[in-house]
Amino acid sequence: MKAASCATTESVGSTASPTGPVLQLPLISLDIGSKRIGVAVSDRLGLGARGVACLPRRDSGWPKQVLKLVAEYGCRGIVIGLPRNMDGSEGPQAEDCRAAAAELAAVTDLTMTMWDERLTTWTAKERLRAQGLNEKKVAEKVDQTAAAIILEDFLAAHPELKA
Repeated sequence: MKAASCATTESVGSTASPTGPVLQLPLISLDIGSKRIGVAVSDRLGLGARGVACLPRRDSGWPKQVLKLVAEYGCRGIVIGLPRNMDGSEGPQAEDCRAAAAELAAVTDLTMTMWDERLTTWTAKERLRAQGLNEKKVAEKVDQTAAAIILEDFLAAHPELKA
């Protein structure tokens, strides 16, 4: 099962080139929610993504925690899931996500790109349930799994990164 995604990217901050963001592998992706931030990383070849952490959003030090993970995994770019409504419009969640992305952009020079994350949480829950996890385990893993799905969708839409 694959989540719906938009074939457009949108850069964050001032690190994008005039022709669009310049991202290099490996990448880190964030599923930013009001309570938690799911984190996933790609491999160095861009063949896959895996969830690695779930950070508390209300902790004001979350941007520094993301940067620690960036260093730990050697990531060279950041993909942030942008929660759009099913009609493609943006609501309060998207506005909050953009504010969080700006917080992160203030502490890093890495290229950051927003990616449509519609249906990723639903897909993550379905994927985890299919693995036989109970609802408690699903709740523990859903955010980082959604971040992995965001990154998988992004990598699938950008095969040039694997060149």
